[in-house]
Amino acid sequence: MFINYQEYQAMYEVEDSLWWYRILHDRVVEELKSHPHFPQLKILDAGCGTGGLMSRLLKEGVQDIQGFDFNEHAVAFSGDRGLNVQQGDITRFSLGQFDVVISNDVLYQMDDEGLEQAFYRLYAALKPGGILITNNQAFPVFRGIHDLAVGSKRRFVLKDFEKLLEKYPDLKLEKATYWSLFLSPLILIARTIQRIQLKLNLVKEVKSDVSLPSPWLNQFFYTLCTWERKILKASPFGSSLFLRIRKA
Repeated sequence: MFINYQEYQAMYEVEDSLWWYRILHDRVVEELKSHPHFPQLKILDAGCGTGGLMSRLLKEGVQDIQGFDFNEHAVAFSGDRGLNVQQGDITRFSLGQFDVVISNDVLYQMDDEGLEQAFYRLYAALKPGGILITNNQAFPVFRGIHDLAVGSKRRFVLKDFEKLLEKYPDLKLEKATYWSLFLSPLILIARTIQRIQLKLNLVKEVKSDVSLPSPWLNQFFYTLCTWERKILKASPFGSSLFLRIRKA
């Protein structure tokens, strides 16, 4: 939402190939394919970034999909993909109601007031029986340079969303899982080192982790996280929290 041009460019260049995005998109596609009306669903991507997920869903057969993002650079990159995307604010948008609303890695950029406003807008955008799919950064222990680069104001735990849902009796949390459990030790080591570097003022340039590793390492991370998704229906720990919420 508040990321600079270079970060969006990096996202645009690797979103189809980087293991992390591939795993996230696989998770979303898996949830959508379990819907009895897939692919005939009306879908909104709220905070669509550079449009990688929307492009993937179009390839999966979805036809009625639109998105928005706060950042003009994100909208421009999505436009380069030929997507139906406009500029908009997740705390204020009103585009009608949808069978599915997706909002990945946006809510962590909000303060408390913004989070309440954004979540209400996501709720209002759901048709009765509609589902909200949202993925967000998890556990403060994973905080590092990446968080600064992407404008993160918080990392969530499941209780944060359970508290939010208390205000919406017609919303039901159907699925919740942390992920990248198998990679957590490696991520924890990297982020701990980053925090030490930040504390000692050793960081010269703040950049996100959005970069493509070597092909074999990228495939190894992807395969490992795919195994995790297939083996564990719900993981108790990981650097991301993936939710599916249904409106009555």
